[in-house]
Order: sequence, then C-alpha cells, then structure tokens
Amino acid sequence: MKKLVFLAAVAAATLALAGCATNTGSGDSPTTPPDQGGSTEGPNRVQPIDGDLQGAKIALLSFGNNPFWEPVEAGGKAAAAALADRGATVDYIVMGATLDVPTITTAIESAVTQGYDAIGVVPLADGSCPAIKAAVDQGVAVATFIAEGTCSEDAGSLFFHGQDGFAAGEVAGTTMAEQIKCTGTVGVITGSFGVQIHEDRRTGFEKALSDACPDVVILPAIENADDAGKAQSISTDFITAYPDLSGIYVTAGGPFGAAQAVDQAGKAGKVKVISFDFVPETVDLVRSGVISATIGQDPFGESYNTAIMLFNYLVDGKAPSPYFVPVSSEVLTAENADEILANQGG
Repeated sequence: MKKLVFLAAVAAATLALAGCATNTGSGDSPTTPPDQGGSTEGPNRVQPIDGDLQGAKIALLSFGNNPFWEPVEAGGKAAAAALADRGATVDYIVMGATLDVPTITTAIESAVTQGYDAIGVVPLADGSCPAIKAAVDQGVAVATFIAEGTCSEDAGSLFFHGQDGFAAGEVAGTTMAEQIKCTGTVGVITGSFGVQIHEDRRTGFEKALSDACPDVVILPAIENADDAGKAQSISTDFITAYPDLSGIYVTAGGPFGAAQAVDQAGKAGKVKVISFDFVPETVDLVRSGVISATIGQDPFGESYNTAIMLFNYLVDGKAPSPYFVPVSSEVLTAENADEILANQGG
C-alpha cells in the first residue's frame, strides 16, 4: 500500500508545482466550513468516495488533556465506523496529555514504524515539521488538523483542517469590546506561547481589542497549559490586583477555572469572560451568564473530516485545494445558545 501511496503523492506534487505548492482539488472534498455538531451527514461533512482499500491504515494523532478533545475522539471513531466497509481502519491515538513537540515527534515516528499509510496529526508548532517531512519522505500521506505551525505545508502536509486562529482571535477581541463597552483592564490567559494557534488567537484578540478600544489596558498574557486550576489562580490574581478588571480572555483550555474565579469573587456578569469551544461545561457557564461568550470550531468534524479526506486521497491521489480547509467560528452567547446548538445538533 505504501508504494502506491508514494506514487500517488508524487503525481499530486507534480500537478501542484505550478500552483506554488497548492494541492490539486478533487471536487469530492468540500472546503466549506462544517457544522459544529456530531453528525456524519450534512452538506458540510466530507463523504468517502468509492473505493475498497483492504488493509489501509489511517492514524489520527491527537491529545487528551481537557474536555475539548472528547468530541475530537468521537469524530475519529465515527470515521472508523464510516470507513470499515471500505477496507480501511482508522485508529484514534491519544499522544498524551503534554502538548509539546517531542511527544508529537515520537508519535509520528511510531505511526510510520507501525506501517500506517496515512497520518492525521495535531502538530501544534513548527518544531513538528521535521517529523512530518520524514514521514512524507517515507511515502506516508500526512495531513494536519486543529493546530499546526507555519511550515507544515512546506514539510509535505496535504492539507490543514481547522480554525483560522488569528481571525478567531479578532472575533473574540471584537466581542470583548462590545461586552466591556471599552472600559477597564482586560487579562489574557493563553495555553502556551509555543502553540501557534494559541499565539494566533492571542495576537488577533489583542489587535482587534486595541483597534476598537485604544484606552483599554490589555495585561501581558500568562500561560496556563490548558489547566483549569491554573486559569482559576491567574484569574483570582487579576481580580485582586486590578479593581477595574472588566474582562478575562482565555485562548484555549481551562476557561472553567477563570469562570469559577469570577463567580467566587461575586463578579459574574461584571467581569466578562470570553473563551473558546462548545464543551458542555463551557456551554453551561454561558447559559448561566458567568462566561459571556465562547467561540466554536467543530472539533468532531476536524477529526472526522480529516480521516475521510485522507482516505479519499489514498483512493484517488487528490488532496483538497486550497491547502487550508476551514471550520466556522460561531460566537455562542446566552441569547443565541438555543438556536446555535439546535442547528448543530447539540
């Protein structure tokens, strides 16, 4: 199987040279933003094309350090069920709880050694690119999803399926400006300065909020490693040190901690919390008014669609075009929660 995949990759790369490394599209892999829900049907879910790839193996390499990853895993398992009658297996592999490059590199190398024909991976940052390139050089089809660095495409990744982090950060910044009415001081909690999408969300937020509210003080961001306990401690410090605190922005995991600190301080509704993702805990806090808004990104679809697009590539050698296959970034508030969740099946 690997030899056939490698030949297909060479053919696809040859066709792509005239497009400045833009992969050739097949028409069977839509690039419109998918819905946020757990359904495998609908106009924005990628469907497997006809093909019988007996023995083909696809690995989805992901993480498991907070509730965000639960629908990601569900999407991977749904893809495995969808492809079972086409001869392909999909293994959803949790690389670990630590989001770092050595963990990712080891997981990619292990998947190559185990003979996977295609790998979908959450590579996080540029440091994972050498491992991606090494896998591609050995004839393995590689794609990235949820969070990647800036060099994945150059390293040979077929596509990236995820959120435009900077644009999503801008949405968050505009939302914060509306919520705080351009007053006070805003604290920023980010998962890791070493994760590209966290940085994109942070810088996009800071730009949009500064443009909309030039007099608002934005505090230097503090890392919480996606940990709710650390987010709670950081938020408590913000509240204690800045009496005029008007908002807290959490770029990644652990927003429940920030919300708990605000609630315990009696500041719910006064200190606006803006976060990401529609995990149940966050949605409950939005409904109760402790979190003012949260921005979604379709974690189920990011894994499900990635596995299906990799399968389709193994069948016909055609990758999605353009390289970036986006998801939507809907803003969930207490006012629109019922409508948005009904539309996405939640």
